[in-house]
Amino acid sequence: HHPPPPPPPFPPGQRMYGSLPGSGSGVNPLSASERDTKYQGGDGVAIAHRPLAIGRETWSSILLRWFKSRDGWPWILVLSLAGIILAIPHPKAVTFKAWALMSIFVATIFAAVIQPGGYGLGPLCIVAVAVACGTGCLPITTALKDLGAKNMWLVVMAFFIARAITKSGLGPRIAQALASIAGEGNTLMLAYCFIAAEVLLAPMIPAVTARTGSIVFPLVVAAAEAKDPDGSRKIGSFLTLCAFQASAVSSAMFLTAMAGNPIVQGFANTFLEEKYFIHKICSDGDCEGVDAFNWMLGALIPGLISLLLIPVTIYTIHTPVTREPWLLSRAEEDVREGRRIDGTAIELIFADARKELVDITTLLFKDTLRVIIQQHGDVEGRARLAAGKMLGENWDHTTTSNRKTSRVPSFKSVSQGKLNLRDPDLASPTYSSMELENGHQPNIAASSTRNWRCGTPGHSRRISGAWSYEEIVTIVTVGFMLVAWIGTGKIPGFTLDPTTTAFAGVSVLIITRVLTWKDVTSESGAWNTLVWLSILSSLANALKDMGIIGFFSSQIAKVFESSGAGTYAGFGILNLMYMYSHYFFASCSAHMISMYTAFLEVAVGLGVKPLGAALVLGYFSNLMGGLTHYASGAAPVLFGKEYVTLKEWWRVGFLISIVNASVFTFIGGSWMIFLGYL
Repeated sequence: HHPPPPPPPFPPGQRMYGSLPGSGSGVNPLSASERDTKYQGGDGVAIAHRPLAIGRETWSSILLRWFKSRDGWPWILVLSLAGIILAIPHPKAVTFKAWALMSIFVATIFAAVIQPGGYGLGPLCIVAVAVACGTGCLPITTALKDLGAKNMWLVVMAFFIARAITKSGLGPRIAQALASIAGEGNTLMLAYCFIAAEVLLAPMIPAVTARTGSIVFPLVVAAAEAKDPDGSRKIGSFLTLCAFQASAVSSAMFLTAMAGNPIVQGFANTFLEEKYFIHKICSDGDCEGVDAFNWMLGALIPGLISLLLIPVTIYTIHTPVTREPWLLSRAEEDVREGRRIDGTAIELIFADARKELVDITTLLFKDTLRVIIQQHGDVEGRARLAAGKMLGENWDHTTTSNRKTSRVPSFKSVSQGKLNLRDPDLASPTYSSMELENGHQPNIAASSTRNWRCGTPGHSRRISGAWSYEEIVTIVTVGFMLVAWIGTGKIPGFTLDPTTTAFAGVSVLIITRVLTWKDVTSESGAWNTLVWLSILSSLANALKDMGIIGFFSSQIAKVFESSGAGTYAGFGILNLMYMYSHYFFASCSAHMISMYTAFLEVAVGLGVKPLGAALVLGYFSNLMGGLTHYASGAAPVLFGKEYVTLKEWWRVGFLISIVNASVFTFIGGSWMIFLGYL
């Protein structure tokens, strides 16, 4: 006779929703004989799963504990915001369903910022659809109405075109040429090169998604992958933000740079004709309508100034990190306290790095460590040998003489506080590991073929003089797409929708095997963007159709009519309200259609000249496209690459909007007064 096997063990100290019977830590513990009897089947074999007892904890205490947890409190904030909006009595002109839908929309945007439970925008939008449709605010067909909209699929095609340009090697080749123009290690000048390309293409391509998302951004990706080979994405985030913000300004500078601008032109000229031209209320000089020339002339000076300020401002508020910040801070501490950077110091740095969960395998970490050792390592070379041992690499061939040839001052000057380790000259993002360990700084002309690689990460084929089959096919295809985007509506008899052109181009890339179907299906950013962008756009359009947007527009008009605000002060406030209301829109065109005419009428009622009011509101109709990750057609494409976090995207977007609004209000206003438009 063998004793029955013991019940299945549980990890010591583990408990779930109370104590296990017989565990010794809960209520009513069972004796050994009771436990053996309770957890045996009829054949004497122990049952695999024990029943769990709640013990002292009730379901209310479990929920309370969850809400107090790190995952719980963000949900409390989201639900509280929605509840507060619902608790506010809705206006008579707005139905309760429309008011409830607005609370869902606002709560979804807020949740996307704080990300409760770590959920991204895609899952949150699916939850929003479930809540909106489950509560009867919207039918499911309305909530998914924009899933098949052509603009949504133009965004998706832009992802595939960008992948082809990068994968084929065409993007890295062009990015290498731009980097050569920008100069060695000059990330700021590289950003200006991309902005120049954006401005040159803007008057020719009216689809900002096609222009920025399909042509400019693939070059940004290529440059980012070359400068961030370890995936740290710091350079990529800086270049992405510069390209995105520049797309909003370039769209404002030209009437043909954004598909919504002709809509604004039509609204403005119709309004001016009906209200002023027929009745001759305005003087002859003020009765000029909006055309491509006065649009460009009015935006020329403020637009160029904004484009010059954007990279510098972003560099200040979102500085691209070219060195490992934790390692720099740790080294600064040793230098400040006068400790030598020798083998022992390096071992202590690695020990601290493991405790802080710092990734020591990245190229960013290694290159930063090489620079620190070159400048401050002991003369005997023990720091270099210790670093090589810790990383499992051979660092033995770095010579003392090479280290002494560095242009950075000695360890003594650093210990006396005369040198900042965070000086950009200590490490350039274009330095490769081999160049750093050889103790010299490369020049782009000599090292460009070594540092720039073709294709996506993992492709080892480096750029050479010969063009590959994939590059030739890609540049010809993109060239034809560019001609089609520019020529549609301008060449007599040629009208091809930009989305159709994009589908045709992607089809050619697939048939010629530049792109495989696996490339298409694995482009998760495209499909994720399609989900959240189409849902947000559907919800925003539903708010407009239900009268929410019209109600707020009329209320703003009434406030300004009764406020007695001065002409220019009131117009400035009106522009800001018009721009920042874009947080509730997923499309610049939809915003223009909903609010442009109402705000134009208020502006003219304040005493602003009709032409100047029409133009300035038209400019702000584009500048607002830099606010959020869903503000314009290009935003989802650039954000979908995930170089920039959502919080940082919104933070930089808001700060740059202040810069743009200030430039277009003060400098642009003075310029338009000089032209006689205001």
